[in-house]
Amino acid sequence: MTESTARTGAVYRPGRSGYPHMSLGYITDAAAGLDPVALRTALAQIERPLTGTVLVNRIHLVEQWHDNRRIHWNPLAEIPLGAAA
Repeated sequence: MTESTARTGAVYRPGRSGYPHMSLGYITDAAAGLDPVALRTALAQIERPLTGTVLVNRIHLVEQWHDNRRIHWNPLAEIPLGAAA
């Protein structure tokens, strides 16, 4: 994450956990009630690019929950990307 933001000039500030991450998506039972047309309309109204290049070397699938104080996650899978060293 730090390397990818350095190339764009964006400032990267890790959270207090010191564990940089990027979420590709979250899902809950409420996702079934989303209006896809309204979501596309809202995204179209954002007046800046919605895409960017991010360099990653692995993807983690995690189960996440929070207790209104902290976010917790349980690793389920790790998928390495790219060539083996």
